[in-house]
Parts: sequence; structure tokens; C-alpha cells
Amino acid sequence: MTIRTQINLDGWQDYRGKLGGAIVYTETSHNCIVPVRDQLNENGNGVFLDPNYETGTVGLFAYTNTKDINKAVKSKVRYLFFGTRYEGSNADYKNKYLIIGYMRMDKVKDVRGLHLQQHINDSNPTFLTLDACMAAWGIMRFVSFEDSYVLTDEVLQEWGYSGRAARPLRTIFKEDHAKILIEYFDSKTDQTDEYIDTILEYKEDE
Repeated sequence: MTIRTQINLDGWQDYRGKLGGAIVYTETSHNCIVPVRDQLNENGNGVFLDPNYETGTVGLFAYTNTKDINKAVKSKVRYLFFGTRYEGSNADYKNKYLIIGYMRMDKVKDVRGLHLQQHINDSNPTFLTLDACMAAWGIMRFVSFEDSYVLTDEVLQEWGYSGRAARPLRTIFKEDHAKILIEYFDSKTDQTDEYIDTILEYKEDE
């Protein structure tokens, strides 16, 4: 069984959100059986450290999704849903917008001070204009490409949301639609351990 990395949760606050969810976008690898984050910058959009399956966190080691996490916490929703645009070799999923898993936020923490220490030398770090940089910790569940939820423009319209199923999507899902997604993923085989093992293999090769 995969052992997940324990982090120090001192200073983290318990979080009790309502049943709803926010989309968080992540770039994913082209070369893996499981759609892990783009740890090797295959997409040319930088190295992605979120979602951090190993520690069960989002927003702790990177500020890529800070605005989305802030929005989710402000909206008091309980779940983050992870979306990606598939660009790998499986023709059946090419260019589709997939939701590959979710996180139930159980604890949150403002890590703006930590980001200031770690990333102040980055060119134009986006979090500098923000009052807070919320990170979240909690239970994660990820699935295979084949079990991913294909989110389309038609589904968004049917559910009453504006925008397209693309990277800029910043939707906050209402309770009914978040429930549909949670029940969908809970009915599929949990592949989170495989995600973690794949990322750990990447790190061993670095």
C-alpha cells in the first residue's frame, strides 16, 4: 500500500464547507497511463506541483491555483474538482476536457507568507496582488483517463452555467451538480495510489 507523506498540520484550520465545488485546472502528463500532473513540463507551461497527491494538499507548494482555491473557500464549498485538457496519445480523449478527480477540503491555511519566502524571486509572481493564498488539505480521489468525467459545453449549458469546457473555466458548481460528480467518482476505481507512485518515480529519476 502506498504511504502518503504526513505534513505538519499545526496552524491549519478545520474547514466545513457546504456541498458544492470549484474547478481547479492542472496540466497533465502525455506519457503516463494515469493522468498525473505535468511534473516534467511536457506541455511547456511550467512544472506543476498541484494537486499534490503525496501530501493531500493543493496550494501549499505552488501558487498556480491560488485564485481558484481562494474563490472556493470564499464561496464556502467543500470540494475541488480537478480538470485537464487531454493532449496525450489516446485518440478517444484527445482535446477533451476531463475532470479526473476531486478533493474534499478538510483543513485550510493562508500560506501567503510561505510563498513570499519560497517564490519571491519568481518573475512577476501572481500572488503578490492577493490578500491571502489559501492552501487546502484533505481526502483526494483520482481515477483513470477511461473513468474520467468528460465535461462538455453542452453539459455546462444543461446545468445552467456560462463559459466553455476549457482551461479558463472558473465555475463554482452548485450542490446538485457537485453531488453528481462526487457520486460519479465514488462509483469508479480509486487510482490515487497509482498517481502517487508515478510521481514518486519521477522524483527518483530527477
